[in-house]
Amino acid sequence: MLPIRHAIESACTSIDDDPATQIFNNYDMLCRAVLLASRQTIKSENPFANLFPGDHYRILSGLMLELQPKVIVDIGTHFGTGTRVLLDYAPGAVVHTFDVLPWDRFDVTYLTPKDFVENGGRLTQYIADLSDLRIFPSFVELLDTADFVMCDGPKDGNFENKFYTLLSSLNLAKKPRWLFLDDIRFLSEINSWRSIQSPKIDITSFGHFSGSGLVDISQGFVFDP
Repeated sequence: MLPIRHAIESACTSIDDDPATQIFNNYDMLCRAVLLASRQTIKSENPFANLFPGDHYRILSGLMLELQPKVIVDIGTHFGTGTRVLLDYAPGAVVHTFDVLPWDRFDVTYLTPKDFVENGGRLTQYIADLSDLRIFPSFVELLDTADFVMCDGPKDGNFENKFYTLLSSLNLAKKPRWLFLDDIRFLSEINSWRSIQSPKIDITSFGHFSGSGLVDISQGFVFDP
């Protein structure tokens, strides 16, 4: 057998008959972000932080440098590597990160207490499940102000579907706005990715081997499971 560090069950699906992939047209922006990502060295002790391609942190850094968002929603704090990249490569942004556990409750974290107080308190964590219909309304205004939403949830076939459905119900203000999704090639996520009807592109070749997706939600988010 070939030596492979990590393998997941996935499936190959056609793209030409997925209309949302055919209306994506921001290739200039994406190419610039890829080039910027290729030139970065992320300062992190996470051994996967600088895989390019292979993981999503470097392409995330390139997107931050290219798009320069001011308000970021980060769903899935976990170890904090993605949050760290958002903070470091979008220095003019405030970052609102969500998880069901506090950042310092994980065995490993790449965040520090200083991240929550330096630079005017650019980082805030919310202990909340954005797929919960009872909780979601409290954060509608925040989602409407966001320029960039990073969704790296549990990939359990449940959270993402519920969150996408709730997000699609919003009448978001029309403005440049992006949704970045991790692990879109998990079997549990293929249907959800396919059900997104806003302009989108699979950028796995420059991101996470388990699937990285970028969605233009400037005109709102359309999801039809």
